[in-house]
Amino acid sequence: MAIVANPFIGRASGKIGNVVLYTHWEQNILRSRPINMKIPRTPRQETQRKRYKKLGSLYHQVLRNINEAYAGSVKDMPAISHVMSINTKNCFVGDTDSIDPSLFILCDNDGSFVSNVVLSSDVANTITGTFDSNAQNADEDADPVKAYGFDVDGNKIWQFCDVAVRSTGTITLTKPETSGLTIAVYFECLDRVNLLMDKPRHVIKFVGMVKVV
Repeated sequence: MAIVANPFIGRASGKIGNVVLYTHWEQNILRSRPINMKIPRTPRQETQRKRYKKLGSLYHQVLRNINEAYAGSVKDMPAISHVMSINTKNCFVGDTDSIDPSLFILCDNDGSFVSNVVLSSDVANTITGTFDSNAQNADEDADPVKAYGFDVDGNKIWQFCDVAVRSTGTITLTKPETSGLTIAVYFECLDRVNLLMDKPRHVIKFVGMVKVV
């Protein structure tokens, strides 16, 4: 590799023979091209590519929520890279790119969370749920319970617009065009006792799967 410090060249890029010229941090750099470089195409490498592509697509649909949940607490990498690293190792079924929803995470924060969640679907495009508040104090009891849905077959994930108050112990989730789909549901609660970066800790967990009528 050679660094070209000629101010008359300006920003440059391109290739000549077996040499590549590009600009990095306002410096023009010459680098030899790899000889006979091939893109690896083994079955395992192809599966890894599919996994990263799938996770990236899912997480970018709720990126703002993930960043909010971690509140800047992840060091040396973006929050999305942190959760993708965990899921790449844990959430896939065998050697495939199929996701096990019970192992798929949006956030690995632990803390105060609802209990005894029961999900059902008796109305088109609608999921209903009951749960015990399990709150640690009155402030948590008054907090909302948010919900996320993961369309296992369609590889879509979204935040439901509907939310519940934790103390009520019930939630109704409506999403158009979900009839006939199997949805993995994740709840999000706030832990106001064990703070994260001096803010309430967001706890997001898988709570069950339901086929929407």
